[in-house]
Amino acid sequence: MDNLKCTTGEDGFNFQCNLCDSEVVHSMTEILLRGLAIASVDSTTGDIFKSPSSVAVGMKTELAEYLIQRSVTLVHKAVHGGEDHSEQLMKASTVPKEFLSDLIDDFVISKRNLLSHVSGFLSSESRLNKIRDFIQKMEMENFWTLDGREAIAETILKSIDMKCVFHCPERFDTQDKLAEHRSLCRFRIVNCKNDGCLASFSANHIEKHDSVCTFKVLPCEQLCEQLVMRCEMDMHCASVCPMKLINCPFHQVGCERAFPQCVLDRHCSEFLQTHLLYILQLTTRQDASVNDMNQRLHLLEKAQSLNELSGALDIRTLTLITKEQEAKIKKLEENLKVQEAKMKKLENEFRSGKV
Repeated sequence: MDNLKCTTGEDGFNFQCNLCDSEVVHSMTEILLRGLAIASVDSTTGDIFKSPSSVAVGMKTELAEYLIQRSVTLVHKAVHGGEDHSEQLMKASTVPKEFLSDLIDDFVISKRNLLSHVSGFLSSESRLNKIRDFIQKMEMENFWTLDGREAIAETILKSIDMKCVFHCPERFDTQDKLAEHRSLCRFRIVNCKNDGCLASFSANHIEKHDSVCTFKVLPCEQLCEQLVMRCEMDMHCASVCPMKLINCPFHQVGCERAFPQCVLDRHCSEFLQTHLLYILQLTTRQDASVNDMNQRLHLLEKAQSLNELSGALDIRTLTLITKEQEAKIKKLEENLKVQEAKMKKLENEFRSGKV
């Protein structure tokens, strides 16, 4: 992908930069490998005399030729044809990965045998497993080299990238000027500068990568004075950061303040008397609670004793009540006798004429 390309031009600008967006090219190479695996599996479904490996060599060549031809044809039709083809080319130029996927889908459909169409194999788990296994096999055996796939991906990308969004169209009249340009080209390959990161990418993705690189050193999100790698930020903020918010150690006894852990000593010093008061109040409540529990225990013990003596207490109470009622009756009888005596005396006095 980094080879200098010499082209023949009447204007004398014979050296073309030829660099492409590495991220887009890499995505397209993965699509190519998966497309080959799908076409090879679907074309040999149920065929005991053929396997995906046995047809993959010819399928690879056919697939590459098909994709390049379709791309060239689209460009030709867009230039010499109607408005519809121009719109298709502009769409392909905007989303080249989707364009490549659509072309591969068309190719795969054309290679499916009859059994694949009628057996329900297209939606089966078995098919997906075979495709995944065949991809792994091709990768292990380096069946379709990365350089080979990149060459096809770049050819397709350059042919449809009308706005030069994903490749550099610059041309120069000398090789030295081209080399100088390529050292600054936005599509040149660069390495991440963050210590520990091994990622490489086109220069136009530096900011994008830097915004997500896990090895990027950043100021603490909680505004302490430390610099922390992005991948360690969460742990730092949740554990050792001096600006981590914590509850007062006396929270359970009443202090509801929260503050950065770096000011813990100052807080405890400033609110010493308040904390002592909280502890005193807690001790008082605990003493009251202990006394209350002791009283409850005493009542329970007393209730248990009363239950044990309930029978005897009931007889004694009944006896006392009976005696009280007998005393009342006796007193009433005495009063009645007194009244009877008075009545009798009045009768005698009336009879004798004294009244």
